[in-house]
Amino acid sequence: MKRQLKLTAALLGALCIALTGCGGKDSKDTKSGAANWPNKQIKVIVPWSAGGGSDLAARTLMPYLEKELGVKTTVVNTKGANGWIAWKDLLQAPADGYTIAQMNIPTVYSGYMDPQQKRSEKMDSFIFLANEISDYDCMVVNRKDTRFNSVKEFVEYAKNNEVLAGDNGVGTNKHLVAVNLNRSIPGLKLKYVHQTGWSDTYSALLGGHVDVGWGSVGDVMQAYKDKEVKVLCVFAPKRSKLLPDVPTFNEMMSGLNVISPSDRGFALKAGTDKEFVKKWNEAMKKAISNPEFVKKMEALGQEVNYMDTNEYTSYAKERENAMKSFADILGWNK
Repeated sequence: MKRQLKLTAALLGALCIALTGCGGKDSKDTKSGAANWPNKQIKVIVPWSAGGGSDLAARTLMPYLEKELGVKTTVVNTKGANGWIAWKDLLQAPADGYTIAQMNIPTVYSGYMDPQQKRSEKMDSFIFLANEISDYDCMVVNRKDTRFNSVKEFVEYAKNNEVLAGDNGVGTNKHLVAVNLNRSIPGLKLKYVHQTGWSDTYSALLGGHVDVGWGSVGDVMQAYKDKEVKVLCVFAPKRSKLLPDVPTFNEMMSGLNVISPSDRGFALKAGTDKEFVKKWNEAMKKAISNPEFVKKMEALGQEVNYMDTNEYTSYAKERENAMKSFADILGWNK
């Protein structure tokens, strides 16, 4: 009988180790699922229509990301509410690392900083996983316009004359760069003309309906190469690799600091296992830094600017604070 009991106990012990890893080395991995993550398809939510710049940035990256993760991805375009339909979908999904969403800065901020939206979500609702693209705005004028051949000429003219400035709509980074210029340069007379996007601003420039337009490097590259517009400056910390002959605004206007980035990255839902986030970081770094991918993005007019979770989160907080300074202009303090 004693021998039978010992045998039974030994069998139960072995079964315990086999099924649960009791006291074993892999118990933590089995509990968290980190050991075999990922092992199924990953959903990538893009907040914008298929075929646009943001969508192309995400879709071009996917083959490289799949190679690093070892699983397939599926891109789902979920547009609406200025990105917040997609971001709500992310926050309603399980925090298991199998759903990510493209994150657009500064677009995301208005969704929760504007009290009229009545959203409970905030920056801490997300894990800012990795930045992929940074696309900076430019000061663009019609090639035939002889009034402006440099930033300094433009500024001097705009101090003495009202200048119509085409942007992408209230609260967009292209609107706020003009607001920032009016604040930074005493006497500047920029009048905001809200368009629905760069294509409308471009048409207005060529038609003489606006004097200046704000377009990202990716927006303006082709028109610049075709010699239809002059790009007077880029609102970036340093010259763009894609427009190396175009100076930065700060370079031309000593003592001022005006930048206007539009950043495309990826986010996870807050609460995602740290081990999953670590694996995501490893995969994102290799995929986004892949030389072949970088070349493809440059051909699309988009400049790769990889940031890992720590750097991206710090950057997002910095840009959020910058956005707060425009609260009065945007009516968020009412």
